[in-house]
Amino acid sequence: MSQAGSGPVQHVSDRLVTEASLCRVLRAAGTCLSVGIFHAGAGGQSVGTMALPHFADGHRAMQASSDDHDGPWKEALELFFPEAMALLAPALYQAIDWSYPPEFLDKELQAIGRLRRGGNAGRRLVDKLVRVRLREGAPALLLLHVEVQGRSGGPAALAQFTARMFEYRYLLHAHYRAGGCGSALRIYSLGILVDQASGPTHLEYRDEFLGQGVRFTFPVVNLAQWLKRWDELETWAAHNPFAVVIMAQLQALRYPDKSTRLAPLITLVRALYGYGYAQDTIRTLLRLVEWMVQLPAELERDYIQVMEQLEQENDMGYVTIAERLGMQKGREEGRAAGQADLLLRQIERRFGPVPEAVTQRVRAARAEQLELWALNILDAGALDQVFRD
Repeated sequence: MSQAGSGPVQHVSDRLVTEASLCRVLRAAGTCLSVGIFHAGAGGQSVGTMALPHFADGHRAMQASSDDHDGPWKEALELFFPEAMALLAPALYQAIDWSYPPEFLDKELQAIGRLRRGGNAGRRLVDKLVRVRLREGAPALLLLHVEVQGRSGGPAALAQFTARMFEYRYLLHAHYRAGGCGSALRIYSLGILVDQASGPTHLEYRDEFLGQGVRFTFPVVNLAQWLKRWDELETWAAHNPFAVVIMAQLQALRYPDKSTRLAPLITLVRALYGYGYAQDTIRTLLRLVEWMVQLPAELERDYIQVMEQLEQENDMGYVTIAERLGMQKGREEGRAAGQADLLLRQIERRFGPVPEAVTQRVRAARAEQLELWALNILDAGALDQVFRD
């Protein structure tokens, strides 16, 4: 099974489709367009006897942080699917008739996924199966495969990725052929290597023995190559919201240490405000950007202050600033309430029943004031000494 394509091909010979998995392949499967998104580590060694080119090209290997990237990828692809295909797979985008809305087939994909679940232990996976219609009139299914591999990537992980892409394609093909869809249903597979800055334009899965076997070739996008084409990506971002998502992903990769992300995040949000998107789109993108480029708790207050200023400068009151402030206020109030409860118990144990006026004063205090009073009670000889400044 193969697909034609141009450009260098990386061959990955692998025995991951074992006799047991081939039995699963023969039991069910389907016909689909499959899009795989893979967070991999640094490549450049070898798998079996097949050489793998170095991906770095002088670009330092980027390590994935503890961010949740599969969640925002899943949501962003659902919200901006046509825009994602326009940017990442322009030939595929041109082949689809977008007058027919894409249909996400979660239940069907779960049924297929159960056939090969044994190979996914310990991995964080997000898969989306999408039904579309091509301009030629034929139906097609797209398998969007998001695999967050992080630091455990490398040649072995890449081999597993190609085997997974092959197995899913074959399973879906058999499943939908058995369901009577016929040969008109088109299949397209696309791999997206999220944290690779360079590499082959195609990957090929091989399983051969004594002159027989299978070969499955599919195109790949090395997403981190956009780091070298940032100006072009910014041009895209002015009219394609998925470009903003990619910019957020790349900033998270570029700054794996969350303590260094404040300035890059603010720069990205400033640019987002200037693109002229509708109110709901800005709110959605802002939430996705903040989700991908997560800040440590100690920088959130600084971020909110800058965002408040930015909101005033641009007279934009429709973004999620109020929501973020509300969340922070809620966290602070929850923290203060817990401190107040503890201090009141300490006062009662030290000085006896707590007067109602004292209870009201403690519950109305801010967290910083409660911390001071909690220290004062350690050496206070009388109740009024607890509340000294």
